[in-house]
Amino acid sequence: MKLEGRVAVITGADGGLGRTLRTTFAREGALVLPVDLHGDDCWQADVGTAEGNQGMVDEAVRRHGRLDVLVLNAGAQLMAPISEYPEPEWHRLLDVMLTGPFLAIKAAWPYLVARPGGRIIATGSVLSLTAEPFKAAYVAAKHGVVGLIKVAALEGAASGLTANAVAPGWMRTPIVEKQMLDQMRLRGLTREQVLEHMLASQPGKRFVETVEVAELILFLASAQASAISGACLPVDLGALAT
Repeated sequence: MKLEGRVAVITGADGGLGRTLRTTFAREGALVLPVDLHGDDCWQADVGTAEGNQGMVDEAVRRHGRLDVLVLNAGAQLMAPISEYPEPEWHRLLDVMLTGPFLAIKAAWPYLVARPGGRIIATGSVLSLTAEPFKAAYVAAKHGVVGLIKVAALEGAASGLTANAVAPGWMRTPIVEKQMLDQMRLRGLTREQVLEHMLASQPGKRFVETVEVAELILFLASAQASAISGACLPVDLGALAT
């Protein structure tokens, strides 16, 4: 079992990818603290705040006496043109997807570097490396978290810590379903046309499965990935190759 006895915190654990991550990590023997704003089986915390991030780290250590793997998977979305983008939503998205990961890494750092093999993995996006209209806050946060991961990789290298990001393409998750109406309104398309647009952007002409992303994150959390650090790895059916 690749993660037997290892303690992992997974944020965004009640979402589509989050639930798959929990199952995948538990299958490989990890002791998982799932964290989300919702979900009866999750440690409920706002990971856009210092209190929420410190609380989840403290809870993982209280339960299991250590923390080995930090999976930063919480996300949010709002679509609007830059000229109309509401400032409160800008701050909310950056808090959840950029400031939150910084605060989580800061809180977890003493435990992650206490012994060799600490792991940080952030869920980025193909939009960590490119852009899309009407997603200013999301794209800015996803670009920023890759920079944060690179710094963590450099600062943690001497302690045997690795830090990486993954960059999924379109997945059929609740966060994607929730933005469907915005896509239709802002692009002037029908629901079917939006789906066609999503699939056309991925050379594989299908959605990425959450299990395909979770298995890569599992690998990055394992001892087998000990020499991979500071990377942003696509899981996008070739979208970034076009």
